[in-house]
Amino acid sequence: SYTKRLFEDPDLLRNKILEEGQELVEATEPDHVAAEAADLLYFALVRCAAAGVAVADIEKHLDHRATKLKRRPGNAKAYRIAAAEAALGDKK
Repeated sequence: SYTKRLFEDPDLLRNKILEEGQELVEATEPDHVAAEAADLLYFALVRCAAAGVAVADIEKHLDHRATKLKRRPGNAKAYRIAAAEAALGDKK
């Protein structure tokens, strides 16, 4: 199956996560945004399962963030933006 192939090929999985993230960012219509988000969630969940991470582990992190009293400003990390642009190409 395709999911099995993703488990066996970490480079393919990584590239699909990058691809779907870019497609989500570029989507403009609500249905297209939903479709791309679904794709990204699928590949993200495969990545989590491959790393032994359960949805409950993710939920724990979300709950922890919701109870934090002091938060970082939430700005994008410049080095991550540069890496994404290098890997995917900047389509601005």
